[in-house]
Amino acid sequence: MKINYEDDDKVEVPMSPLIDCVFLLLIFFLVTTMMKKWEKQIPLSLPSSTSSLSTVQSGDQPIVLSVDERNRIYQVVNVDAYSGEGTYVPITDLSGFLGQLKQKYGTEIAIDVSAYRTVAVDDVINVFDACQIAGFDQTRVRLGSKPPSDELQ
Repeated sequence: MKINYEDDDKVEVPMSPLIDCVFLLLIFFLVTTMMKKWEKQIPLSLPSSTSSLSTVQSGDQPIVLSVDERNRIYQVVNVDAYSGEGTYVPITDLSGFLGQLKQKYGTEIAIDVSAYRTVAVDDVINVFDACQIAGFDQTRVRLGSKPPSDELQ
């Protein structure tokens, strides 16, 4: 007796699950490429180690602004070059303070925004925005020590 196997053993791959997978991958890649555009909206240029050393060696000390957890802004004066600690002077009007800096030094002076690790990023970005609106281009961020909030209330 002869059995015909050709007609019964045709194996087919169902196409509808494959099409679903392709559409899901397409959506995934479209969403991830859109996220890359959102991440690039804040331009951040970090200084090289040689540029920060040349600023300290040339005698032009940057203006150091410190932000605490309560969004209070301080100017750090008498900064030690190695430890980064100094005396904290509260700033009540940031735009007025930046205007005075602009009149006294011009916009070529470097401004370092020092923030402790528990400070919200929005607070630091607001200080960066204020510096940019005032015309300062050399604004940098650095990890700073925690301001003595208890003494300055």
